[in-house]
Amino acid sequence: MSVVASTVSGMSTTIDIYPATEHLPLVAQTRARTEELFQELLDRHGIASTIEIRAFYPNPEPGPIRYVADDLHWHTGLGLGFAYWVDGEWDSSSWPSCLGVEPDDFVTEEDTVWPFTWTPEFIGARTIIDEFQEVLSKAKLDLVLGQDHYWYEYRNMGGPAVASTGYGLVAAALAEATDGVIASFDSAFDLEHNGETAEQFLAWWGDRQLDFYEAERFLAARATN
Repeated sequence: MSVVASTVSGMSTTIDIYPATEHLPLVAQTRARTEELFQELLDRHGIASTIEIRAFYPNPEPGPIRYVADDLHWHTGLGLGFAYWVDGEWDSSSWPSCLGVEPDDFVTEEDTVWPFTWTPEFIGARTIIDEFQEVLSKAKLDLVLGQDHYWYEYRNMGGPAVASTGYGLVAAALAEATDGVIASFDSAFDLEHNGETAEQFLAWWGDRQLDFYEAERFLAARATN
């Protein structure tokens, strides 16, 4: 896997972030907060590694890496790479993107006809209402449904431990900055966690990942991944 390019496929898992505010944070703030969360996690587990994260523009062709300027805000259509460096060595990357809400994200009349299961009162609502209406308050749900954008973050299935942990921390950083909620629909984690806030998600995500991968996978030598 190159530091500068990746391909989304059926062999990747994604985490979605649904904001409850219109706020589009600086990419640099997301990067810095993710780095902070990751370092705190490593320190808490006694792993003597220093993490650094660099945001860059993916490039499918070989060439110079273009890093993101400090004054760049997230905006719809922006897809980036977050490169994880451990003790000064590049380890792996994950791939956050900010997407606009599209017409396909809403329930239509056709969705109420077999084999679909929507009922007519949901026509015109965003399809994510089905996932969140039982776990969010009405006030919070209305805020989430009222936004015109969301993020997703992905890593390649079977990828290195660092990126496979970091992409969840990116999601938490974005949810934290936008009072948003986190979800996955392709088994990045169990469905019972869909709708969690950043605080709820952080209470288990990092520890679970480190328990799964073990400490050695977070040391500097890239070959250990």
